[in-house]
Order: sequence, then C-alpha cells, then structure tokens
Amino acid sequence: MAGSPNSLVSAVAHRARPYAVVLALAALTALAAGLRFWHVTQLPPGYWYDEAHKSIVALAISRGQRFPIYVTDFQGIEAGYFWLLAAWFRVFGPSFFGTRYLAATIGTATVPITYWAVITVYRDHAQRRLIGLAAALWLAFLLWHLHWSRMGFELITVPLFSVGLLGLMAWACRRQSARAFAAAGVVLGLSLYTNPAARALPLQALVTFGLLSSGPWRQRLRLGLVFLFASAIVFAPLGLFFLLNPQWFVARAAFASAVTRAGGLPAYLDNALKTLLSLNFVGDAMPQHNLAGRPALDPISSAWMLVGLASLFVRRPGAAPAAPWRAHAAVLAALLINLVPSVLSDGAPEFGRTLGAAPLLVILPALGVAFAAARWRSSTARALLALSVVAAAGWNLYDYFYRYPRQPGLFDAFEVGQWTLIQGALQGSRAGAGYLMLDLPSLNHPTTQLARQLAGGDLRVLNGQLCLAYPAITSQPVVLAALESRRLELVKQLPGAQVQFVLHEPTVYPYGALLALPAGYAAPAATETSVATLGGAIDVLPVALPPAALAAGDDLHLTLRWRVAAPLNGRYNYFLHLVAGNQPLVAGVDGEPCGGWYPTPGWHLGEVIEQDVDLKLPASLAPGQYQLATGLYDWQTGARLPVSQPNQRETDRAFVGAVEVK
Repeated sequence: MAGSPNSLVSAVAHRARPYAVVLALAALTALAAGLRFWHVTQLPPGYWYDEAHKSIVALAISRGQRFPIYVTDFQGIEAGYFWLLAAWFRVFGPSFFGTRYLAATIGTATVPITYWAVITVYRDHAQRRLIGLAAALWLAFLLWHLHWSRMGFELITVPLFSVGLLGLMAWACRRQSARAFAAAGVVLGLSLYTNPAARALPLQALVTFGLLSSGPWRQRLRLGLVFLFASAIVFAPLGLFFLLNPQWFVARAAFASAVTRAGGLPAYLDNALKTLLSLNFVGDAMPQHNLAGRPALDPISSAWMLVGLASLFVRRPGAAPAAPWRAHAAVLAALLINLVPSVLSDGAPEFGRTLGAAPLLVILPALGVAFAAARWRSSTARALLALSVVAAAGWNLYDYFYRYPRQPGLFDAFEVGQWTLIQGALQGSRAGAGYLMLDLPSLNHPTTQLARQLAGGDLRVLNGQLCLAYPAITSQPVVLAALESRRLELVKQLPGAQVQFVLHEPTVYPYGALLALPAGYAAPAATETSVATLGGAIDVLPVALPPAALAAGDDLHLTLRWRVAAPLNGRYNYFLHLVAGNQPLVAGVDGEPCGGWYPTPGWHLGEVIEQDVDLKLPASLAPGQYQLATGLYDWQTGARLPVSQPNQRETDRAFVGAVEVK
C-alpha cells in the first residue's frame, strides 16, 4: 500500500540517501586533504630543483616581470601551472612551499571530481554512488596520486583534467546541448596548458565522444564541431605560439624520448609491457617518483581491480545490453590513452607521465567492490569487504608515510643537503644574520636563487669556492652554512662555535655544516693586528706565506684577508702583485672579491673576508726574493684606495710579505 509504514520509511530513506552521500563525499575529501597537506613541507624531504624553478617563474609573473604563454626554460613546459602558482602567491604571499600547497589543493579537488565523473559516466548503473564513493576513497589514499599531490609539480593537474573531462563528455553526451559541449571544449582547451602529458587528452575526449554520443549523425557532427571549436578557441594563444615556434612543440618530447625513438618498435613494445605491468607488478624505480619499484596498486587493490575487470563481462540484471559497455569502454579507453605518454618516452614505467591515469585506474577496483557488494548479502561478507578496503588504505599509507621516507636515495634525489644548509642560513638571517657559502653550481641552483628572493632578513650569500666571510665580533646571533670543503677553515677561525653536521645518507659522510654563534662572540681575528689599512676602512690582516721556496712557473696559492673597520661605499676589486726590487710588477692577478658574489658594498662592519688567490709565476722568473703587494681599486676608474702602513713604502699598495723563488 502506498500509505503503509514500510513504504513511508522507504520514501524517507530514499530522500535521505543523497544527504548521506554528500556527507560521505565530504568526509572523503577531508581525508584526502589531510593526507595531502599533513607535513607536506617535510615529505618529500628537501626541496627539488623543479619546485624552485616553478616558484621563481611564478614570482616573476606575480610581480609583472614575465607573461609567458609557454615557459621556454630548459626543454620548455606549458605555463598554466605557473600562472596558477602566481595567483596563489598573490593571494597567500610568496613562499617556498606555495607550489606544494597548490599541488595538494589540486590533488584534493580531484577526489570529489572523480566521484562526480563516475556517477555521470555510470548514470544508469544502480550502484553508481557506491562505485563513485569507492573510487574517490581509493584515489584519496592511493600512494601514486598521494605522492604527486605533495610534490609541487604541474603534473598533478593532468589527472584533474583527465577524469574531469571524462565526466564532462559523458554529461554533454547525455544533455545533447551545444552549451554542454562548448563547456567540455573549454576544459579540453585549458588542459593543454598544463603539461605535455595532457596532449593525450584530445584523443581521450574524441574516443569518449564516439563511445557515448548518440542521436542522428548530423546532430552528432554539429555537437562535435561545437566541442572542437570551443577547445580550439581556448587553445588558440598557445597554438599560435607553437605555430610560430614549432621547435618548442617538440623540444621536451624529443628530449624525453630520444632512446625510445632510437630503439624503434621493440623499444615501444617493451615500454608498453613495462607500463602495463607497473599497474600491478613493478612500478617506477625513481625515488623521486615512487617508493622505488612499487606498482601503482597494492596487492589488495590489484585483486579488486581483477574483480572489477571480470565484472565488466557480467551483465547486470535489467540493464540494456549496450549501456554498461559504453561506460566501461569509455573508462578503459581513457585509462589506456593516459598510459601512452609513458609508452612513447624513455624510462618506462614513468609514473609522472602517466599520472593522468590514476583517477581512471581506481574506477576498476571500485567496480569490483560494487560487484561484490551486490552479491554478498551477509553482514559478515560485507564486513570482510569493508575490511579489505581499509587494509588497502593502510597498506598505501604505511608504504608512503613510513617506508617511502626511509628508502635510500632521497637525500640526493631531493637535494636534502643543499636545502638543509639554505634553511639554516635563512633561519639565522631572520634571528640575526645568516651566511650561506656554497660552490658555484649550488649558487646558480634555482633553490639558492629563490632563497635570495624570499629572504626576509640578513642573508649573506658567498661563493665558498673562492672566499669566506664571518663576523669578527657578533652583535646578534649568527648562523654560517657551508659545504664540507670549508668547514675546517671556519672551525679554525671560529673556535667554540656550535657545529651541526649535515650528513649525507645513506652512505654517511659530512656534506656540510651549520655553525651557530651567539651575540657577543669574538673571533681571534677581532684582535689580530693588521699589517695595513686601505682607505681608512679595510684592515689588511697577515697573510700565510708558502713555507718553502717556489720554482719559476709554479702557482702561488695564498689567502688575502680583510677586516672591515668602516663602511665601504664603492665597489672595489682586489689585486695581488709580485714585485722585484727594480720592477714594480713582475706578475699579478686581480678580480672582484668572491667572484662578484660578495662585492665590497655588501661588506659589514666587523666582518672578516678571506679571498683565495692563485698567482701564476712566470716560467722565465729569475731566482731570488720577491715582495707581495696588495690593495683595492675602483673597478670603473682604476683608482686605488690609499694605504696606511707601518714602514710605508707606497701610497696605494700594501706590502704583505715575500716569497723565495729558487
């Protein structure tokens, strides 16, 4: 009876169900967010080259210094993520980890989008909500997607577009309206601004259209043209750039596929096999990309995937024969198409290039769970089903949050040593002063460049290959960060400094060190007697001379040392001259202190600067004793700073010792 209590309860339950689904989806989205944002600045460890580069470009965009339609740095990359990151910086302020926060946000958003896409594609399926929720849950904890959601790279946008486009195409095919197809076309056009892997999405969209569209062929043609026109309009600016600069369209793809192209068909077949096996057996081996070798799905999820695949061949009672097959075919086709970038490139299986397949892959175990739930009626069986999904989630989280950070290779993969030194110097700069002394490759690294832009305090960056700088007396706390090659010299000059080693892992050796000095610390150089004063501002400290005689043609290695007694306004170069009794210049060398990385206008009161100098002795140099003279000169005018020195010999050169040539 329509008015019976049982029918009333059924009606209420039916109306309440969408609210329960909304609550469940909100809970899954919150779970996904928690897993992606929790300690995201510490895991992955360190700070990778690409993260810093993206932040530098995004900072330039946010400041109106760059307006790229395509970022041509290195092998080139689409600019969409850079613009999103620039907007993030404008809203939340520039930071090192804005790129990870943005990626985590996009990764989180992909979870409810996956639910929506599933229930849209499987609209005629009686268990569509269960399939959608199960797929969203799987994506929330899937190590593959979880890791890349925390990496800070543009690749995380591809799965958002791949699954979103699948849902949009299914929605548009059902609506059969030009506006719906125009909306789908806009999304496809936007996806092409994300990453080269997104170039597979037009094929995915066309295949989905062919599988799901219906109606007279003229109508399908008209709607398909609307879709293509809308996507072409959005893609037009980037398309014009590629038309005018065709080399950039192929540059990255050519770089990433050189070995595979040289290997021909056997290489492509090998890549295809490895890519398919990576779903369940052996995954990406790179520690940056994955828990090395772990397949995309854990064994429990793989078992449910097999059940899901098997369920595709079982017709649901009461369903039209073609209906489920269209949806299944669209999902499988989208999944396979998003695996193609790995097949075409080197290093297969490559989880970054196939990341667009992640939200499509989780639909298969979700189908398996729904298939089993429809047939396992007992509470015990359903409890076991639920327990298996919880176990799969635990497996993924254990692998990522416990095993992944403990695997070898992360120290080098994520440049942990350099990041630790930069962090230490930045913390010192905020509390007082921070010195960062690195080699030239590290100085030119994007992370160091970004640190100089984001430093909010007194950060002093030097080329540690050429020079050192440290305070003779501290008026505030100071942290000095240096590579291992400079640690011993710093410890010698700063006895009593608190030293924290940065140790390489897993092969343990000192990578560098952080030296902390409290306010009021006085180094031995503070009371060291100078041999001369330049311009009334710079004390020349004693120079350690070679203990033995040199031969003509040898290299003379020594260290010039200056102590800042007063501010120096101009920008000066140093010089070192070899002087004979009747020859004012036998040989010489000059240059800007620290190779220009620490010029004299940046020198601080009470600071000591040590400059390594190599002077090549002439091959024809006669035996005898030679004097060494030094000073500073204006690099634009050549004018030298006046010299004040006991037993002064010249007004613009300070004599610091002699060497014997045999």
